[in-house]
Amino acid sequence: MMGAKPIKVAILHQGFIPHYRVRFYELLSQVSGTQYVVFHGAPASGSGWIAAKGPFNFPNRWVENRELHLGGWLALYQPAIGEIMAGGYDVVVLGHEVKFLSNILLALLCKARGIPVLYWGLGYHIKGNFGFTSESKRWVDWLAARVKNGLIRLADGYLAYTKGGAERLAAIGFPPQRTFVLQNTIDMSAQCRIYDTLKDADPQALRQAFGLQPDSVVLVYIGRLLEDKHVDVLIEAIARLNRPPDSKAAVEAVIIGSGPMKDALELQAGGSPAVKFLGPIFDDALIARYIKVAAAVVIPGRAGLAINHALAQGRPIITRNHTVQGPELEYISNGYNGLIIDGDINTFVATLDRFVGSPDWQRQLSDGALRSREGLRLENMVQQFDDAVKAIIARTGTVSPRLSE
Repeated sequence: MMGAKPIKVAILHQGFIPHYRVRFYELLSQVSGTQYVVFHGAPASGSGWIAAKGPFNFPNRWVENRELHLGGWLALYQPAIGEIMAGGYDVVVLGHEVKFLSNILLALLCKARGIPVLYWGLGYHIKGNFGFTSESKRWVDWLAARVKNGLIRLADGYLAYTKGGAERLAAIGFPPQRTFVLQNTIDMSAQCRIYDTLKDADPQALRQAFGLQPDSVVLVYIGRLLEDKHVDVLIEAIARLNRPPDSKAAVEAVIIGSGPMKDALELQAGGSPAVKFLGPIFDDALIARYIKVAAAVVIPGRAGLAINHALAQGRPIITRNHTVQGPELEYISNGYNGLIIDGDINTFVATLDRFVGSPDWQRQLSDGALRSREGLRLENMVQQFDDAVKAIIARTGTVSPRLSE
């Protein structure tokens, strides 16, 4: 029996496979007519990331990532160029981070060979150095932004996380017809199923099992413990909110995650029973139980896909408005399904103070969160991704008919 071989696509994104991407790649592998192969290694040291463990139910290739320390800058090299260039790939999908030197080389080699390249990322450069008042190293940002923009202009297409990223690409002159919006997300269908199973769960029983006070206002943090997440601001806020005589209610913080800031944050908390460090949790049902008893998910710094997680479980997301925010901030409608707080730490704490003291406000934002989750299904993201690959193939005409047994 003879038939056409599927389109073959190499994906090099993030350098490793995060837990939240596993289901995306599984669904992508089920798309007919396309073979997606994910190249991955270990996360960069000091990044706080923990890679998902295989075996995986999708085509993948393990590579030994190599780290290069250039002054204060960490660069990465994935030794997969030879295999990809000789592997008969029709399209190569690259992440947007310039720290992957191998991606820069691949982009240039593919251009020379006539292999279409799609970038998958934010659509813009996020500045470094994430304090309230500190400024980024401008020359680093200047150089990184220009390298990215130059490579993007050479690309055949761009898979933008959100609509805002697509708009920024258009602003640097990238053709809108070659930009595809994915609406970056997690497995919302699975999250919604977990939410449904917990509808009748007893919050007081959960609080007792978790060692939480029966009448406290619980705020949950989910994510890596990094400088740009500003978990220190949450810890400071909890201390202020519980400080008599102005405290309206007991407030507790549950911090889920780990990372390079862990020791400093625990030292800052000083063993306070109001701040509970749980470490990384990969059981989505357990995380949902903690969110069930929470009034909100609070991430003072870069919120990322935790926004989707909060909305899926019917809880508002509270964060700050600053330059390190990722594209998922677009999913928050301020005052409807969450809060994006302008101003300094004092304004942030004052707003939290009003929130924890208003059960009506908490319910209102939770209702908005539930109504906001339907447009963020992972299945839609998979379809957009595959449609983009096929559109680029059709536009460039790079795949010739091939036969297989």
